[in-house]
Amino acid sequence: MKATFRKSMIWLHTYLGVFCGWLLFAIFVTGTLSYFTPEMTRYLMPERHVISLPQDTLIDHSFAFLKENASDADEWRVHLPTDRNAHWYVQWRKDKSRKKVTFNADTAALEKEMETKGGLFFRNFHYTLQLRGYGGRYIVGIAAMAMLLAIFTGIFTHRRFFRDFFTLRPHKLKKWLTDFHALAGILTLPFCIMICVSGIFIYAIMYMPYAANSHFERGEKGVNKQIIPSLALLPPAQKVQEQTQIQISRITSTLAKTWQEPNPIAKITVEKPQFSNSRTIVERSKATTVSNRAERAVFHSYTGDVLPGYENETVPAQIRRVLYGLHQANYAPIGMRWLLFALGVAGCALIATGNIIWVNQRKKSNKQSRLTLALMEKGNVAAIMGLVLACISFFLANKLLPETMAMRSEWEIHSFFIVWLASFHHALYSGSARRAWYQQTLLASLFCFSLVMIELSMYFSRIQHGVITGDMTYLSFIPAFLVFGGLLLILARKFRRHGAGQ
Repeated sequence: MKATFRKSMIWLHTYLGVFCGWLLFAIFVTGTLSYFTPEMTRYLMPERHVISLPQDTLIDHSFAFLKENASDADEWRVHLPTDRNAHWYVQWRKDKSRKKVTFNADTAALEKEMETKGGLFFRNFHYTLQLRGYGGRYIVGIAAMAMLLAIFTGIFTHRRFFRDFFTLRPHKLKKWLTDFHALAGILTLPFCIMICVSGIFIYAIMYMPYAANSHFERGEKGVNKQIIPSLALLPPAQKVQEQTQIQISRITSTLAKTWQEPNPIAKITVEKPQFSNSRTIVERSKATTVSNRAERAVFHSYTGDVLPGYENETVPAQIRRVLYGLHQANYAPIGMRWLLFALGVAGCALIATGNIIWVNQRKKSNKQSRLTLALMEKGNVAAIMGLVLACISFFLANKLLPETMAMRSEWEIHSFFIVWLASFHHALYSGSARRAWYQQTLLASLFCFSLVMIELSMYFSRIQHGVITGDMTYLSFIPAFLVFGGLLLILARKFRRHGAGQ
């Protein structure tokens, strides 16, 4: 009975990886990149520089601009730069129309920013597979459940759990892949469980629509309204005189006594700035909490008095926000974020080696048809190395597409999928999987080196400015692409000699 059950678990573990491996790899790669979403956006938008002005100066300038240019708006928003994100901008809303203005380090309003999705593309792909509105989040949720089941079946079937932690046979390639797969599984076990569980629970309400619809009038929206507190709508009031000033200095002075960390304010929202009962909501930086819900304080805009704020969220809402925060790691300092990134890379390697091992084992046992093995083997090339190529192509498209090009950001995304699709075509019609692995890995390496050359030739003034201002976020991408390109070049040479564990 035990032997039969164990065989069933082995079978389940194996085929969960086979059927969901490519999808899980794409989700893990883009999710790992998403740990540096703001940093990638800064790199992809060369017009954004480090803003070193005091926060009070930024706030005063923002409110002066809004007072002059949006005095009749229904709402003002001021988004302040952080250490991770150099984006300083204001927004205002009038009826259903919205406008946005971005400022540079010299407080000048930028006429137009280069159009790009930036790092948000990888984050959106991670959550929705670029299929928002077409069931993308459901597919990702199912993949997360499959990953969780694969983890537990892997634990159950792995008899030498502790012993294999210290086993790595580098001289035998097939053995090395198996050992590395086991080692990566052990090292990333808590991380993978945390990622899968938090990802599932973030959208738990969406995954159980019938329960939500049967108990709440508006389904998922009704649940969120019930468990997440909100402020009451402002009643009608008299308009203030034009010379009346919002007491933003008094508000920030009050907050300075309780929010002690540097640059604590992330966003300021002013509701109904034209009216006497106007309300100002100040949002604290999310870097101060594990939850993705930042602390907020509410003030009367024209007296500066503290108003009753948001009620404490219900326990289910707090749990969901903590899980969301754990998933995105906005709280993590730079060292911890690099650790999470490394664990994400190890998780990607875990999935990739699992699929490669399956092909190699089936070749040895002759249990699968040649056609099935050929499709799986070449599919591995495109799903793994093809995705790497596509990701680097996204960065290349950002550097090469004309700044004034219509739908520029969409074409960055198109380039990602075009290159990925081309890699599938190349792998399918390449003479052998070994050749496809080698050629695509070599091309990915050349893409990385090309990015560095483009950066040095086209954006040298930005590099100089980064050196002067100490913009290490931007400057770090150049050595990162050099190192990654070098590693890919070494890997290409290995594929040329041996293939993927053959």
